Amino acid sequence: MIIPPKPPDVGGDCRNLHNANNTKERMSFRDKVLGNQALMERERVDLIATNKAKIELVQGNRLLPMLHVEKSVMAELSVPWKDALVVKLLGKKLGYNTMKAKLENVWKLTGSFELMDVGYSYYMVKFDGEEDKSRVINGGPWMIFDHYLAVSLWSPKFNAATATIDKTMVWIRIPSLNLVYYDESVLWALASMVGNPVKVDLHTLRVARGKFARMCVEVDLTKPVVGRVGINGDWYHVQYEGLHIICSQCGCYGHLLKDCVMKSKSTTEEIKEKSGEADGGGGTNTTGAETKIFQIPYMETG
Repeated sequence: MIIPPKPPDVGGDCRNLHNANNTKERMSFRDKVLGNQALMERERVDLIATNKAKIELVQGNRLLPMLHVEKSVMAELSVPWKDALVVKLLGKKLGYNTMKAKLENVWKLTGSFELMDVGYSYYMVKFDGEEDKSRVINGGPWMIFDHYLAVSLWSPKFNAATATIDKTMVWIRIPSLNLVYYDESVLWALASMVGNPVKVDLHTLRVARGKFARMCVEVDLTKPVVGRVGINGDWYHVQYEGLHIICSQCGCYGHLLKDCVMKSKSTTEEIKEKSGEADGGGGTNTTGAETKIFQIPYMETG
């Protein structure tokens, strides 16, 4: 009878080899960000004892402790993350796998990227190459499911729980614009009345479509959007692609008419005016009042 040779006693080496293979196959987001630094263990330092951080009890309440970290420490901690981007899809929530797949399809990068869900529909992105990062920053606006993807540089002060998106790039249309104005300089000037001009659609520059002029602008989402623009005495409506939540009362992005504070205020004033008229008081006559320039954008799909 032939007795098979006894396998070598590798002990813990076999387990370590298995773990090494797993590490090679699946690199964590942190390792992706830190690169070679991930292989180096950071020595733990008592920040409080070394006066590199201090604890403040807000309003003297021990249940509200606030840690203040020195700027030099924050600068060191920020180095591995300085090349990351923060993205969020405006007005729509997607799961991690769907977001990752859609970004790969929309961006079409030469290299790969890592995505980390940091909460509140925000994602952090780390790219293999600087060219891909530049393409994402400068190649927008990006859209997923007809919603804009807000892209910004990561900052040490970023907090997903309190972060807000104040500006984004959007495509606007000016329907039925006189073809004589299909000149890049004129279109740029028109776009500047809506926001910060970014670029003019190639089909518009070539006057390939006369139904509407299309430009990309950066708009301030904290202010009412421009509903129409005028040129040489003629008025043209402005349509916004992909901004689904625009209030028809105040023109602001982020809420609808039913949730508008101005609507509630207007309703209260209207009740007071009617009450004043019934009592023979000095109710305001709104007949002939100036019509609001803003009207809710009407998006054509054809």
